[in-house]
Amino acid sequence: MINKNQLNPAKIHSFFKSYDVRGTTPAITKELFYWIGYGIITQVFLPENKPTTINLCHDTRLSSPEFFKAFYNGVKDAGGDVIALGISSSDFLYAACQVNGLPGAIITASHNPKDDNGVKIVKEGSTMLGLSEGLDKVRDFVIENINKEIDTTNWTDPEIDKIEKVKIWDYFENKIKEIGKIEKVNNILKSRNQTLKIAVDSGNAMGGWVMEKIKNLYSNIHFVPLFWELDGNYPNHEANPQDFKNLQDLQKTVLENSDISFGFAFDGDADRVFFIDEKAKVVQGDFLVSLFASSLLKEYYLNPDPNYNSAIVYIQPGSRCVLETIAENDGIAIPAKQGHTHIKAAMQKFKAIYGGEFSGHHYFADFGFMDSGILAAVLMIKIIVESNKSIQETFAKLDKSYFISDLVSFKIPENKTFEDLKKTCYKNFSDATFSEYDGISVFYPDWKFSIRPSGTEPVVRLILETRGKDLRQEKIKLIEKYLFEK
Repeated sequence: MINKNQLNPAKIHSFFKSYDVRGTTPAITKELFYWIGYGIITQVFLPENKPTTINLCHDTRLSSPEFFKAFYNGVKDAGGDVIALGISSSDFLYAACQVNGLPGAIITASHNPKDDNGVKIVKEGSTMLGLSEGLDKVRDFVIENINKEIDTTNWTDPEIDKIEKVKIWDYFENKIKEIGKIEKVNNILKSRNQTLKIAVDSGNAMGGWVMEKIKNLYSNIHFVPLFWELDGNYPNHEANPQDFKNLQDLQKTVLENSDISFGFAFDGDADRVFFIDEKAKVVQGDFLVSLFASSLLKEYYLNPDPNYNSAIVYIQPGSRCVLETIAENDGIAIPAKQGHTHIKAAMQKFKAIYGGEFSGHHYFADFGFMDSGILAAVLMIKIIVESNKSIQETFAKLDKSYFISDLVSFKIPENKTFEDLKKTCYKNFSDATFSEYDGISVFYPDWKFSIRPSGTEPVVRLILETRGKDLRQEKIKLIEKYLFEK
């Protein structure tokens, strides 16, 4: 029986975020996923003359198989068809959409806690189904239909298309080999008679599924597995490496084993990855964007591809080191708002070779302008092997020049809005330069900060940077005093 108290319009409205759907069980139900599947066909794909066959995957969450089945039957009842791919990572879904030129969806709540779930939808190419691309129409359709009776006894069990899944994996594996230059890496390590040990934490989520498939591609790298077994209870820690407490097991492993060169950790659906160096220090996300931008620009100029430009997409709230690295490597810097829909759209528009966010998302032109945790991981391995430097050595210059805060969350004070916070910024930092491109960014010669509303939680995110001298705590206290104290 449907609980109408849980499925009221305001509650349903809150599940639909800027670029995906997320909520917490039992508030989100199989009926919700059924109507989302039904709605994308009738409200978006049919009216826009898009293909009505979709790739469909799910992650390892305990509720995912049930919601996968519900979504599958919603699509089928609406007159669509489904290529059921079963359990996978988000970047495997993106590979599927590239292989067969069809839209797709994955049942996942990414890095959220285990009781959360949701869905990401690829509309076409690198375009995600966000609110401005038709997800708003699906939302309104779901609100209108959610309390209708559904006979779930007639639902069909999805039959996984194993042949299609093998074909897609072959494509994805080739991209991993190509972007990670795995044959070259193997030859370099062999010529040096060198073996690397790298610790990898998947948090019992989809990163382990990917690593089990690619670990044997390397002949001279030994991966030390942490929690590769798929378990939707996430018994060891949440699959959310952006919260650094979830990196403690990885850090301990690296510190206790001096022969481990570095470590990395995936989030729940493996589209993001975070790195730690040989001393277990977390690598700043913006430093990774700078490194990857530099590496890929150098490759581009050595072997120009007429399909792309020497453009890099970045987010303005991030560090100045990204912009300066792009300039140093003769790249074209393209700003975009945070969020994968914005990054992917900008990359496609400007034919950028790479885009990155400090939140662990890395996007590649050679992967359909889509993001992938494993592609970022193998690119890092390639860079480290080619340079023959440690992670610490690789980022030493940036570490001494840029001091970047963690992402800090603040609740907006009572009786205030984000617009009020922006006005307070102009008042209290009147001698600064401002940008409202994405939230609000405040620039001084030797420091900067940005605040923006979260796209998934009822908070404001702050990130701050100082240059030449570490003044982070001092500046954060100043901002907290001016903006967030009651």
